[in-house]
Amino acid sequence: MKAVVMGGGIAGLLAARVLTETCDEVVVLERDELTGEPEYRAGVPQGRHTHGLLVRGGELLEELFPGLRAELVAEGAVLADAGDMQILNPLGWLAKTHLGMPLLSLSRPLLETCIRRRVGAEVVGGVHVTGLSLRDGVVDGVLTRDGRVDADLVVDASGRSSKLPAWLAAAGITTPEPEVVDSGTGYATRLYTAPADFPVVYAESLSAPNLPRGVAAMRVEGDRLMVTAQGALGDHPPRDLDGYQEFLDSLRVPISEMLADAEPLTPVYLFARTASRRNAFENVANWPGGLVAVGDAVCAFNPVYGQGITVAAMEALLFRRHKDFSAKGCRRFQRKVARTSKASWAMSSNADRNWVEEKRGGLLGWYLKKWQAGIVRDPDLFRRFVRVVHMVASPATLLNPVVFRRLAKYSRQDPRPERRPAGSTPR
Repeated sequence: MKAVVMGGGIAGLLAARVLTETCDEVVVLERDELTGEPEYRAGVPQGRHTHGLLVRGGELLEELFPGLRAELVAEGAVLADAGDMQILNPLGWLAKTHLGMPLLSLSRPLLETCIRRRVGAEVVGGVHVTGLSLRDGVVDGVLTRDGRVDADLVVDASGRSSKLPAWLAAAGITTPEPEVVDSGTGYATRLYTAPADFPVVYAESLSAPNLPRGVAAMRVEGDRLMVTAQGALGDHPPRDLDGYQEFLDSLRVPISEMLADAEPLTPVYLFARTASRRNAFENVANWPGGLVAVGDAVCAFNPVYGQGITVAAMEALLFRRHKDFSAKGCRRFQRKVARTSKASWAMSSNADRNWVEEKRGGLLGWYLKKWQAGIVRDPDLFRRFVRVVHMVASPATLLNPVVFRRLAKYSRQDPRPERRPAGSTPR
């Protein structure tokens, strides 16, 4: 069996890695030219910005590539505890406690390059896929600018830029209109030399409806600091240096003072394609055999929540348990993909609806607001919340009588966050 994966990003590489366990040949086709070194590339425009590798995602990558964490650390990635994050939410600094959950802080190019080196499939760069080859309702290859590539299975992992709905429409297969939730969030990122005492992760979170500005700063390889200013509802940080600095100055966290002695290493880079988008491919009755889709090609999350890599890893593992790629089998696979991303979609899309809908995310949005108070004052609630955010525990663990009583206690209090002096530590 020959599998062809469209897209050499992390979702495509992880799918290819698992497919090598059962397929005779696995080929990954990537539009960008590739080298063996960590480099930013046009096909991953968000690659210049902070990437959160959730704890669950790190565990899954370690399962797929034993020793990867140690390899990344040897390449300069920073290893910390997930409880050491210093984050300001609307009601104060999150309670800080050791969780025993390893958290890697690194750049997207380093992570992707180390995975590509170990994927075990043939990865071919500079290939422009232009369509699908279908025969009798079955996909039997892909069309490229240079010809045709045969395949028994085609995997679309081409991300947000996927042309799959249009290609299927050309074959008379109609897909539902995607569900889109757009908070109007945009990023501006700059790299600095990392001050010696700067935290591994330091952030001010956005919060609807009154706090549309925030920042995420992470230590990455090369003793560098990646600082991503964030703005929702179109209140985007600007590209020009003075405007970018003024945006940082306007935040509640004292990040400008903390960067006073840091040397800027790059210009400011922008990214604003952050709308969450979900394609309900599982509902297509005449879905063809020999074709499946994973990653952002199916469900693209607002990158601010850091869910994409972890969900892609979970979807890749579906290939271990799924062997039938007939039309019926491929439809079953797409239903599994939809179930895999369901909880993450609910959490992130509800959070983003708070920016654009009057109901502000409904009951779930109201409940998450209660948590904003609890995780500031209560280390146990903080631990529970972080485990869910990092997809180590189910969201159902946030729903029990003990948690309800504690949340009720803290939501009656009203901690007022103060601007923390530069160099100080949270309580």
